[in-house]
Amino acid sequence: MSRISPKRIALLSWLLVPLLFGVLSVCLGQDANWDLRNYHFYNPYAFLHHRMGFDVLPSQVASFYNPLLYVPFYYMVILLPPQMTGFVLGAVQGLNFPLLLTISHRLIPLPDHTDQSLKNPWMRELICIMVSLMGMLGAGNISELGTMFSDNLLSLCVLASLLIILSGMKHFFTPSWKSRLTLVISAGFLAGAAAGFKQPAAVFAVGLCAAFFVLKLPLIRRFWLSFGYGIGVLAGMTVTGGFWIYEMWTRFGNPLFPYFNLFFRSPMATIGDYQDARFTPCTPGEFLISPFFFGFAPYKISELSFHDLRIPLLYMLLLALLVFYVIRASSPSRPSVRTDVRDQGFWFVLAFGVVSYLTWLKLFAVFRYVLTIELLAPLGIWLILDRLIVRVKTKLITVTAFFLLLLITLTPANWGRAPWGKDFFGAELPVIKDPDHTMILMTGTNPTSYLVPLFSPKIRFIRIQSYFTGPSSHPNGFDRLMQGIVARHQGPMYVLYRSYEQAVTTLSLTAYGLKKRRDSCQTFHPRIEATEPYPLYLCRVYRMDTP
Repeated sequence: MSRISPKRIALLSWLLVPLLFGVLSVCLGQDANWDLRNYHFYNPYAFLHHRMGFDVLPSQVASFYNPLLYVPFYYMVILLPPQMTGFVLGAVQGLNFPLLLTISHRLIPLPDHTDQSLKNPWMRELICIMVSLMGMLGAGNISELGTMFSDNLLSLCVLASLLIILSGMKHFFTPSWKSRLTLVISAGFLAGAAAGFKQPAAVFAVGLCAAFFVLKLPLIRRFWLSFGYGIGVLAGMTVTGGFWIYEMWTRFGNPLFPYFNLFFRSPMATIGDYQDARFTPCTPGEFLISPFFFGFAPYKISELSFHDLRIPLLYMLLLALLVFYVIRASSPSRPSVRTDVRDQGFWFVLAFGVVSYLTWLKLFAVFRYVLTIELLAPLGIWLILDRLIVRVKTKLITVTAFFLLLLITLTPANWGRAPWGKDFFGAELPVIKDPDHTMILMTGTNPTSYLVPLFSPKIRFIRIQSYFTGPSSHPNGFDRLMQGIVARHQGPMYVLYRSYEQAVTTLSLTAYGLKKRRDSCQTFHPRIEATEPYPLYLCRVYRMDTP
């Protein structure tokens, strides 16, 4: 082993680990999660085929999410075998590892060779690989492998942004404004691009922007670094999300439609903010204990159960570090404070993580959206132990014990997997005799829009009832729009719904003056819904006033 160069070890891991995560993605099974069936496949299809003014709300509220990120996935599903799609997604998500490894190189110093028990020249490389690999083995990242939740895809942009800052941090302490601004604007662009693709990723742009203020620099320089980074963020958001913001504004008068409609007051939606506040803490006590939810109360921050102790452990170590520095500051013979670039990088990453976490907790508190912090948590654990423990051997024993505890107690979330098949969805669709003139109504809140691209493109899909629309005494603009579309339609009409949502389907059809023809119902059960016990129904409907 002594003949193996640390650089070769790093390069080999850069190449192998993403491929291994591609294989792991295939072994876990095909993604069949709720969001995939609701909008991950339909939204890019609608965007590419200009169906936003043709179909109405097949994906419910998610019909208004930026589709750009999902376009490559759509083409993979169309062009590649399903297992190849899963492998490619897993391998791309595995690219978080080389980013984590390079960030680790920037922050982890060489072992202290005054400790005679540790003189190995590649020990630092193994430490970097260990903390980076542990970052990849989190409950969130494993659960999202091969999926298009995208949190571990957008993390590539966020980690790359952080890496640019750490790699160029020495320029912050030089007189050259040109090199500093170029660096921070470039880094900000990447974080902004992530936020433009998916709004919850903006919490990391906030954290990175704020972290400049912990650097040991004149206040005015910290301000301009943060300001330059913010300019880059806005530029990135404009490139990946500006077109969609403009689309929402011109169509609905709300650039974030339907969110924050309490302010924009678009007539096409209810006057409200549409924010999902299920998981946001309500009391100061919940804020303080929220890191423990990751290990002991998952339903406080997630729809599904999982178990991961890295965030609680990191939180406790942060408190220990705080106590350590308070004691050291009050000591009459306190040691000198480190001011090297690597130490500045540590405080920058620490501030980034804390501010991002607090912003996430206030705005969302949804487990998946904080996945980038999960990836960085093992590195944070090592860096804090490096400051709390002097002897290298003791550090290694401690961190190894911690990481073994994390692995032993780890339980990833399960968002839904299905067996692999010849095609991605395995849907044997009912026969429709006159697709050129047919309209299919959708009811219920189940995710069924993934079926739309599998039908004839001539068929129009209208979701007349969901958690965004439905018969009520206060219809929104979309309810009125669909009433007019249904009233004017002259061809055959069908209704698509899940079998257990029969009652709400009947009520919705009645509100539209329609009735289901019971003897016409066809049932089908796509392979991707292997864990769903209830089949889908497609039934012919007719107007109540039809003789």
